[in-house]
Amino acid sequence: MATADISTEIVAITGVTAHDASDEFIVSAQKSVVASIPKELLPWAMAYHPVSVNGSAIAIENDSIVEVTRTGYSCKQIPFSESIWANDPNSLKKATNKHPVYWIQDDGVKIAPATDADNSGYAYYVNYAEIDDASDLRSAVVYRACSTEFTKLAIGKEVTTFPTIVWTVPSVPIASPTSAQTIEDFENVPTFTPPVMGNLDFADTDVLIDGGDPEMLQARIQEIQAKIGEFSANLSEVTSRFNLDNSIFQADVQKKIQEAQLKDAQEAKILQKFQGDVSAYQVEVNTVIQSNQSEIAEWNTKNTLNLQQAAFYTAESKKYYDWALQEVANYVKNNSTMLDKTMAVQAQQQRG
Repeated sequence: MATADISTEIVAITGVTAHDASDEFIVSAQKSVVASIPKELLPWAMAYHPVSVNGSAIAIENDSIVEVTRTGYSCKQIPFSESIWANDPNSLKKATNKHPVYWIQDDGVKIAPATDADNSGYAYYVNYAEIDDASDLRSAVVYRACSTEFTKLAIGKEVTTFPTIVWTVPSVPIASPTSAQTIEDFENVPTFTPPVMGNLDFADTDVLIDGGDPEMLQARIQEIQAKIGEFSANLSEVTSRFNLDNSIFQADVQKKIQEAQLKDAQEAKILQKFQGDVSAYQVEVNTVIQSNQSEIAEWNTKNTLNLQQAAFYTAESKKYYDWALQEVANYVKNNSTMLDKTMAVQAQQQRG
């Protein structure tokens, strides 16, 4: 059955490459639509499996059996456990020519009484391939296939694990001892204490994408981005405070150096060395900070876009899935009403 128009619409909506009638997403969509509609509302899509004319089981390839007949008489389905009585001449449950039965077994549909050349058996089913370009349910197939395509696109947006931030900072410099006559002990040597990153829960992002829950996925993205933003802001604040404290401390050291120079040149040299150590400490700390900030920014740039695109595709998937459900619901409603009216007219005609 033709699905060229269905394929064209899918490509136009999703932007993916062309499909054909054998495409798994189209077939899956057709089967999904058929499974969502009562079989009695799809009489135009009925087909039958190979005919049984020798008592053999009828092989079945799907679970959408509508009816089984033997020589035109409708067969009643019975459990496999009851099949032993269907051909027992001494059983009240024995099947007859006018009241045949069938059951499902491992090799297909079995009919009793057994079929033969004069009493053929048929198993009718809904052929999903009939939901094609000419079907009233064409849009349902298009929307359902588009939903699957958007889910695939969302899953393809991989989110990498947030980088492990390592704070390998040097030890705080310690001033060498000076004589009591020259200078007081240094106090409040600046130290860098990095902020703590909140737990970034990526464990369920793939589940939310695959499950087609755009609201929860968007909430998770916002939560992750908020934690990263808060950490970045705290890091900037801590860095600014460290550099400010270090500047104040350096000024204090410089003051004490000047005092020491007036009293003892040797102690002034000791303090100058300590001042150099503090400056080197500040440079190393800022180098570590900048390296980690760069790593965070690189991750954020790459993965924020992926997360946003995944959220968009997930939302599109849900939208088209809901549209497919609505198409099916409209079909069921309209055709159920028509079927009810037809049955009512037939009943009235029978009453004369």
